[in-house]
Amino acid sequence: MPLQFIPRERSAIDLFSGVSIPRPRMLPSSDAGGGRTIEFQYAFLRNGERIGGMGVFGSETVAERAEGREWACTLDLTPVWVLEDMLRFKKTLGDTNDDLAFVTELAEGLVNAFAGQTNNTEAMHYTAISTVDALAQVGIENLAASKRLTDGKIVLADVHVPAHVT
Repeated sequence: MPLQFIPRERSAIDLFSGVSIPRPRMLPSSDAGGGRTIEFQYAFLRNGERIGGMGVFGSETVAERAEGREWACTLDLTPVWVLEDMLRFKKTLGDTNDDLAFVTELAEGLVNAFAGQTNNTEAMHYTAISTVDALAQVGIENLAASKRLTDGKIVLADVHVPAHVT
């Protein structure tokens, strides 16, 4: 059965499997070149019990728009060890779907953990990306239908969270 993570206020949940992904801890970090990054630390829960977790590095930028500022957070699922962690979690769940479907569904869960926000005063956009090469290194190919960015990256999942004005 495919995973289908639906947003909740502070998490995403797949109702069929009972797996939930709380909004991750976000910690400042730096890349090898000294640039600023963010480490997203995710936990995977089933019925309140931790059954897994993973860390993902990413970035955060802000853009000024006519309707106000929008923050864009990118989760980088390109490192092979991240994709391998995702596929190990697939085995933990006993999921029988193909690897591309699972990675895409889990990526949707990662971004949907943010989708139910109601306390943000500025718009937010969360995107999970990878590359053809990284996915091929873990045996995932046939990405013809995938959404590609101009820099060659592949969008595995994304969600827009509108600003909530109080």
